[in-house]
Amino acid sequence: MNKRILFFVFTGLFLCISLGYAQNYTAAFIKTVTINTDENLNPIVPLGTKLKFAFDDLEADQKNYRYYIRHCDYDWNVSNLQSTEYINGFQSFEIQDLENSFGTYQNYTHHKFEIPNINTTIKISGNFLLTVLNDDDEICIQRRFVYYESRIVVSAIIQRDRRLKQINPQQTIKDRNQVVNFSIIHPNVTINNPSKEIKIQIVQNNDWNLIKYDIVPQYYKKNEIVYNYNIETSFPGGNEYLNFDTKNFNGTNVNIARTVLEDHYYQTYLYPNILRKFLPYTYYPDINGGFVVRTLNGYESTLDSEYTNIHFFLKANEQLIKNENIYVYGAFNNYAFTEENRLVYNKKTNHLETDILFKQGFYNYTYVIKEEDKDVNIEAIEGSFQETENNYTILVHYKPFGERIGRIVGATTINSKN
Repeated sequence: MNKRILFFVFTGLFLCISLGYAQNYTAAFIKTVTINTDENLNPIVPLGTKLKFAFDDLEADQKNYRYYIRHCDYDWNVSNLQSTEYINGFQSFEIQDLENSFGTYQNYTHHKFEIPNINTTIKISGNFLLTVLNDDDEICIQRRFVYYESRIVVSAIIQRDRRLKQINPQQTIKDRNQVVNFSIIHPNVTINNPSKEIKIQIVQNNDWNLIKYDIVPQYYKKNEIVYNYNIETSFPGGNEYLNFDTKNFNGTNVNIARTVLEDHYYQTYLYPNILRKFLPYTYYPDINGGFVVRTLNGYESTLDSEYTNIHFFLKANEQLIKNENIYVYGAFNNYAFTEENRLVYNKKTNHLETDILFKQGFYNYTYVIKEEDKDVNIEAIEGSFQETENNYTILVHYKPFGERIGRIVGATTINSKN
């Protein structure tokens, strides 16, 4: 059997087995995984848009990596489509663009590629799973991305939650939640049975842990489907993200206590954070959990940026001390929950602490609780406020009766401040 065909067969079987645990996987030696356009860090884009994928290998030994792309259904299960039904060219190909860092204490190899390219073009809209494998066919990275078409119009607005039931004596649901109301306008698309042919996903801040789905239409008009719910499309507003900026080790930053060079390695200590749940809401700009790699200590941020160990501190109380499921949370690791970003109580300092390796740049982060078999809790530590600035992306999946392939025929992103 041809080696390339054998690889595809083996890899396909291996990926199907491993998808249950690895749709948000990153190997320990891989850092700063990005999927972005020229404009922003957002892997939900119109069909045909060029997506730029990049990552750093901290072992810096110039491994050979290849990408592998699979089509997924509405529920992010790998679909039964053949690769030829959604890709022109190769489903898998070697990543050939790599460079070594220059003059950094932490050596790394920077790998990058783009989709579409001369070898691979995705030809239909939908959910897609990108996997990066090494020479031993081991999964090193898995990430989701979405291509959509603009065949329908999504008109949306953010409202205050209309429920008045008390959560606690200080705050009602109305004070802390945001509701997404929207309509689908489809004069050029025939939808015979909207409750069966249309499926909706609403994602908060590009975080697939914060999603609403299986929302049925509320009522229909001519060429319009209306979703004017309250509970079904209600999200906790959360709080504005915290941040730090390590672009300049020689300067100061309001959130950084100190940066020191120890054993040829930068250590950055943040000022301790406090429980914000019971504090009044305060607005300050954030980038909704994202990050931007940048440096003032070199010429090229991609290759000249240093890595620094960021030390996080959260002031503890009796309730937090007992909780072993508190995490530093953000797009820096694709909103994953690992031992690295789990906080551990330090009796000497009375802080919950952890340290994580970051490439120089500006980063958003927050603190959440994630217990096994439960949804992520973004409110317990940081609080939740109706005034918080958030982005919401609405995706419209359309699969007519009898059709084999569904499409994402429309999408829009709205901001709660606008």
